[in-house]
Amino acid sequence: MGDLAYMMFMPFLFFFLFFLAYLFRKRKVEKILFAELNESEKDLEARDFFYNILKMERSAKSFYYLEVIFLIINTFFILFGGYKTYLEEVEFIKEFPSFSISPLSSVLIKFMEPIIMWVLVFFLLIFAMIMKKKENKRITEMLDNLEKAKFLKFAKEDFLKSDEIVRVGKLSNDIKLGDKFIFTIYPAYIIPYSWIKDVKVTTTFVRNGTRYYLNFIFKNSWKPLKIFSPKEILAEGIKNLILNKKKFK
Repeated sequence: MGDLAYMMFMPFLFFFLFFLAYLFRKRKVEKILFAELNESEKDLEARDFFYNILKMERSAKSFYYLEVIFLIINTFFILFGGYKTYLEEVEFIKEFPSFSISPLSSVLIKFMEPIIMWVLVFFLLIFAMIMKKKENKRITEMLDNLEKAKFLKFAKEDFLKSDEIVRVGKLSNDIKLGDKFIFTIYPAYIIPYSWIKDVKVTTTFVRNGTRYYLNFIFKNSWKPLKIFSPKEILAEGIKNLILNKKKFK
């Protein structure tokens, strides 16, 4: 394997695993949205039911596996490949003692990119674990609020019987519109129509263009909720659809 192949193998493997994880995650989210669940899950109490399908690891598990698998493969690649390269460099130095480059330096140069990727993915995994804990805490608080309002039982019934899915885009999860609630999987939200005061489309200008958001304004909360939309026309269409459904609730 040449030097270029050594440098490109790990990036190629990472993006290949990322693509597989994305496909698995997409299918997992679709199964949840269309309520393709086993009977034991459907029979759970409303609170346990929603926590089971909305907890972050349910939809993001494939990416956790991606990071762990990549770290394991990359570790063996660096250790065994580095050792093999080190032995080759030692033999080369024996034949050509006039060369002053140490074998270890050659190994570090050849495996610098895999080493950097290992460090980045390791910290990415740590960050993902922190975000999982934070997001699951938010989901628990959301379910607490819905339970206090005695909405969870009705939300579960609404979720299981509804099949109206609004396609948001490849980078975001789709939105499920029930008769009385709006559901999203990631970020995980259950929004009663009765809590919505208004929905607006807002824009944020970034370096690579413009981002559009559905901005939910609630009757009894100072904090609005934003859901990303890839296109303005799509965001406007979803906004009108939600407001029309809200009008008849």
